[in-house]
Amino acid sequence: MKQLLLLTLVCITINLVGQVDPSGKKILKAIYVENAPKIDGVLDESVWDQAPIATDFVENTPNPGRKASQRTEVKVLYTTEGIYIGAKMYDTAPDSILKQLSVRDATGNVNADNFAVYIDGMYTQQTDFTFQVTAAGVQVDQNDGDGIWDAVWKSGVKIVEDGWVAELEIPYSQLRFPKSDIQTWGINFGRNIRRSRQGFFWSNIDPTQDNEVQQQGLLKGIERIQPPVRLSFTPYVAGYLNHAYDGATGKHTFTPNFSAGADMKYGINESFTLDVALVPDFGDVQSDNLVFNLSPFEIYYAERRPFFTEGVELFSRANLFYSRRIGSSPARYRLAAQQLDSTEFITKNPEKPYLINALKVSGRTKKGLGLGLFNAVTAPAFAQIQNDSGVTRRYETESFTNYNVVVVDQQFWRHSYVSLINASVVRFGGYTDALATGTEFKIADKKNVYGVAGSAAMSHRFLDTLKHNKDYDNGYRYDISFQKFSGNFRFRVRQQTMSKDYNINDIGFVGRTNFINTSAWVGYNTYQPFGHILRMWSGLDFSYEMLYNPAVFTRIQVGGEWGATLTNFLSLGADFRIEPMGYNDYFEARTDGQVWAKPTWTRINFWFSSDYRKVFALDGGLNYRRFWGQGAWAASDVIGARLKPLIRFSDNFNMILSADLTVRRNSLGYVTKTTDNGTGEQQIIFGSRFRQDLETSISANYLFTNKISLTLRVRHYWAVVDYNQFYGLSTNGQMNDIIYWGDHDTNFNAFNIDLIFRWRFAPGSELNVVWKNAILSYGTDPNYDYFNNFGGMFETGQNNQFSIKALYYLDFFTLFKKKNRGKRLN
Repeated sequence: MKQLLLLTLVCITINLVGQVDPSGKKILKAIYVENAPKIDGVLDESVWDQAPIATDFVENTPNPGRKASQRTEVKVLYTTEGIYIGAKMYDTAPDSILKQLSVRDATGNVNADNFAVYIDGMYTQQTDFTFQVTAAGVQVDQNDGDGIWDAVWKSGVKIVEDGWVAELEIPYSQLRFPKSDIQTWGINFGRNIRRSRQGFFWSNIDPTQDNEVQQQGLLKGIERIQPPVRLSFTPYVAGYLNHAYDGATGKHTFTPNFSAGADMKYGINESFTLDVALVPDFGDVQSDNLVFNLSPFEIYYAERRPFFTEGVELFSRANLFYSRRIGSSPARYRLAAQQLDSTEFITKNPEKPYLINALKVSGRTKKGLGLGLFNAVTAPAFAQIQNDSGVTRRYETESFTNYNVVVVDQQFWRHSYVSLINASVVRFGGYTDALATGTEFKIADKKNVYGVAGSAAMSHRFLDTLKHNKDYDNGYRYDISFQKFSGNFRFRVRQQTMSKDYNINDIGFVGRTNFINTSAWVGYNTYQPFGHILRMWSGLDFSYEMLYNPAVFTRIQVGGEWGATLTNFLSLGADFRIEPMGYNDYFEARTDGQVWAKPTWTRINFWFSSDYRKVFALDGGLNYRRFWGQGAWAASDVIGARLKPLIRFSDNFNMILSADLTVRRNSLGYVTKTTDNGTGEQQIIFGSRFRQDLETSISANYLFTNKISLTLRVRHYWAVVDYNQFYGLSTNGQMNDIIYWGDHDTNFNAFNIDLIFRWRFAPGSELNVVWKNAILSYGTDPNYDYFNNFGGMFETGQNNQFSIKALYYLDFFTLFKKKNRGKRLN
């Protein structure tokens, strides 16, 4: 009788966890329970004994395909409200488990073991949700790789005598799955042992393949569950005190401010979600890394406002949407100064219009159809003008403006997709209106080895006649490539074309236009260790470029790279780039059709990154670029060096220092345009200059607990530009000696301090106390003494902002839990 019972038990266990589907995927069965376990990192409830065990993890790094060196066991339960994951990470040296604390979602180089679950609820085998917790209890979550996305879930961890335990509760409201009586989800579990830098997966992930989601296992057993009502509110209140000091006048100005609003999320159905920001506030967002720009192109600054960075994967298709355009500088901001008569002056000219609200609808069906709608509205902006008699008037610098993005994206064959996207800006009152329509696609074979990828777009602008001398402009671009996506050896053949009038900068971002570029790249990666190398990668590329209009040759570029991670986890590498025929630059002169002939140049770069498990780690690099020209180009070169030490004082306190220095000797470039008094001809002035850019920063984190942190970031950027000779640019692109006495020397400083106290006092709820200091100084007297320059910078004036902001997460399902408690379908 005992033998029969034992055989029955073995058969049941094999049936639950030993199955594979016809494609070879591992299968795990989830078990339904009436009462959820307590999330405390202790798997002592009897309900856990009912669940099958997922084990037999496979190493992914640094030795792909090997059996895991430490045992891991994972179980899955579910109720009518959510799923529960219990994981036991056995460890033969539990006293060596690393558990450094970090800020939520910032665990990339943190010394802490972690456990993760990857869930593809729609089972499209294209996208998934990631929920990860470290041995220190720090949470990380991602939506299709989007690290800004924040879910509301619970976790508990505990170090035990033979390893550590992680327990997770993930509400259904944070997932997406179809309305089906019987669910089949894609699932995988991952574990990292930090002290050995080993990573493991339950369902093996082949690093030579491009799609990890398709390599997941299957979760079965979830039945008769109805997706819940997904409705939540996150109201906020914020108070600000701004202090401005004007160094020229010695005047101090204090300005208090108060704001309140809310974010709302509503699950339209099991696939799509509506996000609304009502009277949004972004005063506590990290300061921009401002730099001094001498190029003819706009500087791209990263978006940091959470609403515009979270869940925007669909809206990034075809690169038509740059969310920083929303609430950017008013369209007629600079025209205000031209409206003054001799008795008037500007008393107020807002640099940003007021953002009234923003909303987005996004999601994807079980059949892989993704839909996205984004809309934002900004209020009009006005400059205030006053005359000598005290009479004031207003000049409108931005009208009521509507931003709109619509995306349709269809996935198929597990690796492929086709997208259509339309982005538009409508400004009322004769301002520039803009429209951009594009597509992005990837069509690969069923094994995702070979395929075609690319994008295309058209722009159309109805122009503001106060700023332009024509009514509209149209442009287009396309980018198409044939690639090998998977395997150790990969390649890409690509062509990019962008017409002269392609312009999406009302809602997107484009820098250089008017070019045709044909390129090829080959790369080879090794993932299996050999000798003293754990992993190695390399590549070579070639490109041929010409102007789109007129169709003339501009340059050829050749480049390559090599990098490796050694067995002591030191990573190092080098790359090079050559323009063997120089560069016929049609952009630097800021004059249509005017070329600037640059000589042949070469560049080489070396870098290294030490083992981040150490108390002290160091990253760094050195690069050198040389122009091989005569005359004005003699001895023209660029030297760059960077160092980034990381110091871990304890599991609670760490600091990263950074210094990046670039010195350009005999650097040549555009200065200005003048008109000859005798002939009336325009003269384009170029100059030879010494330029030095130094960026230093300190980032320090003190973690009181896994939910309370104090973060300090101090950044100083200093640029010195010192001209020694000027030239006139001839029509053939050469530079000739001229007599010019203009003063264009520059001493530029941008200094920021961001000090943030953050307390996540409840799931989805935070209290933030922030101090921000900003100094922006610009002078024409180069100062090469660092400390003298640093001290003088504070005399020019500064701005301080103190703020307190509280957000509280309210979930409809939780507030009315009894009334809306999930039920199993009959």
